[in-house]
Amino acid sequence: MSTRIAKLPLLLLAGSALAGCGHTEAHAALVRAPQPPTTGNVELYIADQAEPTRPFYEIALVQAIGFGADANPEDVSRGLVTKAAGLGCDAVVRVHIDLGYTRAHAAGVCVKYLGPAAAGDVAPRAVLPPSLGSNPPPPRMRPAPAPRLEPLPSSPNQGR
Repeated sequence: MSTRIAKLPLLLLAGSALAGCGHTEAHAALVRAPQPPTTGNVELYIADQAEPTRPFYEIALVQAIGFGADANPEDVSRGLVTKAAGLGCDAVVRVHIDLGYTRAHAAGVCVKYLGPAAAGDVAPRAVLPPSLGSNPPPPRMRPAPAPRLEPLPSSPNQGR
């Protein structure tokens, strides 16, 4: 019994170390043969965002799953982009991201451009939320109602 008690701190330490861990997995379902790996940046187009204006063809469906500490949009997006670059893709379009408490999932279509960009052909500028300094202050909160004590109907001191 004493050896179990002696091992308890080690078990708790190992459990707490694993609780903060996370990892990301990336997978692909190929539609065409992969191309040589991409050396430049891979563009990412989220869900309803306008797709690239350049002609492209699909290479694969890609997905990334983040677990634990990596269950966030940044890590699963990075997983998609890394997997797409390895397959020789120039962009990942129609990306959907689902978030859970300890798991995140992202999936999209890995595409390759048919030719070089035309002169003046640039990706649309990202629309970012305004800086925190320009946001209005939050509205005043009403004070919470204070409960008042009411006598119980069966209380003997109610009539006094």
